[in-house]
Amino acid sequence: TSLVPPPPPCGCPPLPLLPPLGAPACGIPPAWAARLGATGFLISKCCFPLFKAKPGKAKRVRTIFSSEQLARLEQEFARQQYLVGQERCLLASSLHLTEEQVKVWFQNRRIKWRKQSLEQQQAKLAKMGLDTPQR
Repeated sequence: TSLVPPPPPCGCPPLPLLPPLGAPACGIPPAWAARLGATGFLISKCCFPLFKAKPGKAKRVRTIFSSEQLARLEQEFARQQYLVGQERCLLASSLHLTEEQVKVWFQNRRIKWRKQSLEQQQAKLAKMGLDTPQR
């Protein structure tokens, strides 16, 4: 039976069928191999978002904080919501993180704190029977 690739959802013409995935891939450029679908069909660039990244701009890898790091960051945030200069440097060094990672964590945590504060304020107003303020 001959497998015919379905047309891509973007309306681009389907690209030609390549040899099955198990077949030797002599001469196929690595970029093509990365774009092979599970069916063995070549996926068009416009349908493959990984190839739409801006040239020269690498995506930042998401930092996974350990539970100990998070506990210490939360402890410092409870003490003060802004860390600058030497304080940030010392905290970053003690947690084996970069200053940038600590800075971004504090920025994100302040956003979360503001959102929680607003929700609590709206809940109090709703309890008192008042309308919630408009943003």
